[in-house]
Amino acid sequence: MTAIYRWFLFFHLVAALWLAAGIFSSSVVRAYGRRAKTTAERATSARLLWRLHVVYTLPGVLAAGGLGFYLLGIGGFRMTELWVMSSAFLYLLMFLSEAFVVTPALARQRAAANRALAPDAPADAGAPLAEKMPGIVSDINALLMLVLVSLMAIKP
Repeated sequence: MTAIYRWFLFFHLVAALWLAAGIFSSSVVRAYGRRAKTTAERATSARLLWRLHVVYTLPGVLAAGGLGFYLLGIGGFRMTELWVMSSAFLYLLMFLSEAFVVTPALARQRAAANRALAPDAPADAGAPLAEKMPGIVSDINALLMLVLVSLMAIKP
């Protein structure tokens, strides 16, 4: 292993931990939001979910994936190996679901949270805060993250 490979591997692991922090902390905040009794508490959890997604999850998924594919190239791994193909597929599934399912849904929830907190808000302004799809997809992504970590650690 060259020194540059080890540095890229280190940054890949840091990015993967950054991604895991975003995914798993979002589960905690989502649980808090489900137990919230007032609209203000639900709005706070929606805004916090958006912040976690933008600061941790999206940069983590981009950095970890980019560095991971780069490490495949310089590390001598072949895309014909089953664990590499399955890891690449699971990563792309996680990336696409984060980019095209979770991000728009959380943006809608954040906008609904801002509308619900307005002084002249209608009674049903907080309805999108109860949307379940981003939570379901995020929980699936947390499971995918565990599978990816085990594939990377074991390299069957």
